[in-house]
Amino acid sequence: MDYIKKPCIDNVLLQRNLRVSKNYITGTLYTYPTSFLFKCHESDVTTKGLLSIPGGEIQVPHCQVDSIEQLNLTSSGTPLYIRCKTFLVLKLIFKKEPDANDFEKTIKRLSKPISLEEISVLNYRPNSVHCLASQRSGWHVFDINIEYSRFGVPSKDWVYCKLNEEYKLCPTYPRWLFVPGEATYEIITGSAKFRSQARLPALSYVYLPSNAAICRCSQPCVGITNNRSEFDEKMISCIRMANRDGRYNKLYIVDTRPKVNAMVNKAGGKGYEDVKNYSDVLYKSFPIQNIHVMRDSLAKLRNTLESAISPSAHINGVEESGWLTHLKIVINTAMFIAQAVSVENYSVLIHCSDGWDRTAQTSSLSQIILDPYYRTLNGFQILIEKEWLAFGHKFVDRCSLLFRNPDEASPIFLQFLDCVFQLQNQFPTYFEFNEYYLVELYDMLTSGKFGTFLGNCERDRVKQRLHERTFSIWGYLWENISKFTNPYYENSTDLGLGPGTVLRPSTEDRDLLLWTKMYCRYDICCEAKTALDIDIETSNEVKTATSRLAESSIST
Repeated sequence: MDYIKKPCIDNVLLQRNLRVSKNYITGTLYTYPTSFLFKCHESDVTTKGLLSIPGGEIQVPHCQVDSIEQLNLTSSGTPLYIRCKTFLVLKLIFKKEPDANDFEKTIKRLSKPISLEEISVLNYRPNSVHCLASQRSGWHVFDINIEYSRFGVPSKDWVYCKLNEEYKLCPTYPRWLFVPGEATYEIITGSAKFRSQARLPALSYVYLPSNAAICRCSQPCVGITNNRSEFDEKMISCIRMANRDGRYNKLYIVDTRPKVNAMVNKAGGKGYEDVKNYSDVLYKSFPIQNIHVMRDSLAKLRNTLESAISPSAHINGVEESGWLTHLKIVINTAMFIAQAVSVENYSVLIHCSDGWDRTAQTSSLSQIILDPYYRTLNGFQILIEKEWLAFGHKFVDRCSLLFRNPDEASPIFLQFLDCVFQLQNQFPTYFEFNEYYLVELYDMLTSGKFGTFLGNCERDRVKQRLHERTFSIWGYLWENISKFTNPYYENSTDLGLGPGTVLRPSTEDRDLLLWTKMYCRYDICCEAKTALDIDIETSNEVKTATSRLAESSIST
């Protein structure tokens, strides 16, 4: 590839412990079209152990590089500081400044691919015929009809809508949509016209014990003139009336944005619902921050983990990043939705601005809280396929899988995985998969090897024929399932649905933990990480006691 100026550079120094300036490992740096590889010299492998570098090699796909920065010249050479999306941090020191300049220029270009051809997805091949077949078959994991039939759809209350079969009604929605049986063609199309990005209210899930539904959409186009749509108002009424066991109940509209954000959006022609215009509707707002705030929060967290030199600086830095506070609000929102559906028997309509970030987080997390099926390996994959992939979370933009507007990048899906980890921590026997499964899923998402998450919506993936040209991440994960299975899992799916299977997690500060196996796994936290591990160990008794209380409340 023309961008690679020098494919092999010898005698490069790798600094593993960023707090010990002379902790170097010598090796050779190889640059390939889709990744770069640091291979330690044999003498360093034998004398320095390299416990954190299996096989004495570190290989990084270019698309996992988050940033590369040249630091001030030192007596050892020219240093480059590389941060990866997987929280790996490398400091490479080059003897010759031109080598450092060439490598920096190469990685800056290759870490910002503009097409599928520039990442490994079209060239990746599994290492055996069996793996090849398995990873091909992973594309067939999700069948939307099978999934919706699991909770009794289609029915007289919820029916299949053909209007999006060619993605003409809403380009970012799935081809298969389920809507209230009483919603006419005029109501459906009229509601779509009144919603941002034409993301009309559509069914995500029905909680069978109460027949209450979880639906999702985008914000209404109200504007400063307080526009109304009779069709949208009828659509919301149809959703409420589809709950045949609670026809005289109300419906919650859960707006996952801070109220001030929703009010500001009115100036741009969008906004939020005026409940005076909607029959028997309750409006509830939750202050989940936008993609920019979440991106800044993770950046602050990373800076703390990479630089804190004392336990107090580490703890203060984590708190000041606000990351755990954001998780708390997301989980609280999901708990409210689950409570409304399972206890109050109210259906819920969720939205944020465009309905593909905070809506995906809270809709999927509430279903995990409600339904033990989504805590199984297969069910979790189905949930991600449905709520994130089919309903159009912008994975390419948010995870920077291809080079687009960097202001669109945000750790929304990572935040969701972190919330799932928090649930796993509090209910260790309720999940079939372990936290390593979540870590591997995130790593493979950013690796550029699989086509599953390429594309901002279902239509993008269909248009690019990714199911024919690439492999599925689900097949890869199933091949390695023994590593990801929770040995303490107690299968509760045979219990069906009901109060006994609904999780009630705690969001007290003491019960939300920093996910060290995600953020600190490459030993970049050094002394601060050690202090954190000690702090976690001392708090385990509190966490365990809280978990037991939560579990006992489930069975009552």
